Amino acid sequence: MSTDTTAELEQKRARLRNRIPSGAQQSPTRGIDHLAVFAKDLEATAEFYSQVMGMPVVRVTANRDVPESTHMNVDLGNGTMLSFFDFPHVRRLQRRSPEGVGGIMHIALAIAPEKLEEVKANLSRNRVKYQEIGGSIYFNDPNGIGLELMPR
Repeated sequence: MSTDTTAELEQKRARLRNRIPSGAQQSPTRGIDHLAVFAKDLEATAEFYSQVMGMPVVRVTANRDVPESTHMNVDLGNGTMLSFFDFPHVRRLQRRSPEGVGGIMHIALAIAPEKLEEVKANLSRNRVKYQEIGGSIYFNDPNGIGLELMPR
């Protein structure tokens, strides 16, 4: 990396840091209610989250916007849901999306340290490949969504 590139990078980071308020400031929102995600196979997704991850499916309904689509909620804990939608009648939504701007890099989920080994065993038992990096584990769900489990 050249000195100019490093200097430009540090200037950008400084500009971003200037957006951090000096006094206490709270967001007007209360956190994430749910993340809406396209799913290729809801049954495989439900099995992965409920059986492998131990996260219960808590709601299944017709999609209120598109009757041919199903809406399924998985409980991530602390009142946050991962909402999966299938659109079997829309071919382009059956393919995995390439990485890129606007896409999700991964979803990071806090996990109790004593539960991490249990989840790792479940992943191994179900032949889900994962990587351990910096104390966290990284893997993909059946839809290709990157997940990180962070022991906290």
